[in-house]
Amino acid sequence: MSQAESTASAGERVAQQLEQVVLRRLEEDKLVLPPMPGVAMKCLDLLQKSDYTVQKIADLLETDPILTARVMRTVNSAGMATKQPATNIQAAITRLGQRNLRTVLVEASVGAVFESRDKRIADAAKGLWQHSVAVALLARDLVILLGVGDPEDAYLGGLLHDVGKPVLAILLLEAEKQVTSRTTKGFLGSDEWLKALQRSHRAIGVAIAKKWQLPEPVTRGIEDCNDYDSTDRHCVANIVRFANAIAKQQGIYVGTFDPEDINALVMIGRSLLGLEDDALVRLAGGLREKLAGRTI
Repeated sequence: MSQAESTASAGERVAQQLEQVVLRRLEEDKLVLPPMPGVAMKCLDLLQKSDYTVQKIADLLETDPILTARVMRTVNSAGMATKQPATNIQAAITRLGQRNLRTVLVEASVGAVFESRDKRIADAAKGLWQHSVAVALLARDLVILLGVGDPEDAYLGGLLHDVGKPVLAILLLEAEKQVTSRTTKGFLGSDEWLKALQRSHRAIGVAIAKKWQLPEPVTRGIEDCNDYDSTDRHCVANIVRFANAIAKQQGIYVGTFDPEDINALVMIGRSLLGLEDDALVRLAGGLREKLAGRTI
């Protein structure tokens, strides 16, 4: 075995050991996961109650200027703008509606998870975020095209399907510091760390979705998006799985994958979902333009 191969093998073993530490803590409920921001959580709780009012939601949102600004920016964006823009938070909430407002609140919370003070994680997270938004947009458009299910559930399933990756990256970094009392430079660029993220991020993502009390279809979309479910063809998990494959085909992804496997997933998904060639072209067309400006 060459020195380079020996070093890579040792790095893989270290990554696996750190990965096992993190997963064991998760299994024992000793892992500190990122909480949803307080105002967002309170608004989501209120939205679930039958007696909620726009004024109550507005009063909560106004305690968080950043979240308020995000709601206003969304409702007046090119995709939702009308001739008469919303000029106050009450009008914005009314125009968005319950389900769209829920999406904005969760998206803002998810975006915070993809931020990091560690430059290496922050740089990688930008690519992860772009991929997640691409999958979310594709999943929503696909549900609308097929006329099945809830577009917002599909969007959140796509947005969250890789949420475990930046969280796991931070957890692995913390575990590494505890074990070695130092930080390995550039670990996110190594094959070993990327493999660790790809192997185990799903369990972390599901744990976050459950902690945030997200809808069951969204949680299933994170947990089950590795395999198509032929018994429930239009479930969120299948939609996210297919959208994920399309995003990878378009080159919007961080990490490595087998192009033949992805092409096979797209072909199987098209058959399962009943999509024609022209529909697939419309879905993928202009995806990069839609992502423009969608930063964390």
